[in-house]
This record gives sequence, structure tokens and C-alpha cells, in this order.
Amino acid sequence: MRGLRLPRTESAHLPSRPYRYVVSLLATLALLAVPAVASAANGFREQVASARWSTPFQCPDGSAAADGRLIVETDNFIEAGTTPDLNPPLRVGFVGQCPDGTFSWGFVQAAATRFDPDLKNVSVSGTFANVRDNRGGLHTVSTDARWIGAGPIMTTVNGPGSMRKERSATATATIVFDGNTLVDGAANFPFPAPFIRVDTEK
Repeated sequence: MRGLRLPRTESAHLPSRPYRYVVSLLATLALLAVPAVASAANGFREQVASARWSTPFQCPDGSAAADGRLIVETDNFIEAGTTPDLNPPLRVGFVGQCPDGTFSWGFVQAAATRFDPDLKNVSVSGTFANVRDNRGGLHTVSTDARWIGAGPIMTTVNGPGSMRKERSATATATIVFDGNTLVDGAANFPFPAPFIRVDTEK
């Protein structure tokens, strides 16, 4: 059985300020993923949609903080000859800086997802209990995210049998953390911008 993994995203040169928490956020998500081994002989498709937000938030001590970072990604790995999972992995991760240090949480859970094969739109939703933060607390997180494709589909041939189709997108989400709305609106973190992508290996 294939383990969960993070999608392969393009590298971006990020300034150290004010985006210094992005590295911590990606590290948080990386800890949630289990390395996967794909069968190159069988081939696969991988459907990915990703977006990021910058948002104020409430620290565990009740104080308010600015500039928290949130990432929402859906990643459906489909081995050749199989049908797409209607509940593929959803990855949500958050990191922010509180007066007493970093506060972060994240999860990888199966979630109801609709992914248009022509990269026109993607939607994913679900409510998840027992989401653990880096200080040992447990939380309930509800996620409702949508991507709408914008502009042309860009096709890249990586080699024989290997192809990527990617489309820029707009993304909106409502994220409720322990009953309080953390995000409600369009993705506003620019690096990288929201996208919808399909990687194919034959």
C-alpha cells in the first residue's frame, strides 16, 4: 500500500523577512507525510491543488498575533489501472509566532474531494478532530476550500512518458479552528500562488 506524501512543488526564492515562518510551516507538513514508493513500471497520475494564506490568529495564552501562515493542499496519487480516490489526503498546516514562541499544528486526513480532470476547479471539505499542536494541545479543524482555474493550462514534458499539466488558480477557503474562524476568503500569500496540477508517469 502506498503511503502519503507531499506533492512535489517548484522551488521559490523567498525573502527571509517577512516570510521567515514559511520554512517552519513546510517542515511541519513534511513531518506529517510518510515517504512513498511508486511503481515506475505501472505508472501513475498525481492530482494536486495547493494554496496559502497569511492571517492573524489567537495564541494559546489568549493573546493576538499577526502573520500566521496556513497551507491547504489536496494530493491524490492514482496508480495506473485504478480509479481516483474520492477521499484523497488533505494536508492542512499552520505556523505562527506567539510572544512565548512558535505555535503550529497540522494534519493529513482523507477528505471528500472533487477534482476536475481539465483543471477547471477543485473542491475539498471536512471536519477533523484531535488535531495536535506543537505544545500537546488537541483541536478540531473544519476545512472548506475551493480552487478555480485561471488562464491556460501549461504543459511540460519532463521525459519519455513523463508530463505535467499545471494551471494557475484562484483559491478561497473557510478554516474554522476550535469554533473560531481562522481564514475566510481568498488565498493571499503569493509564494507560490494557488495552482491546480496533474503529473503523469507512464
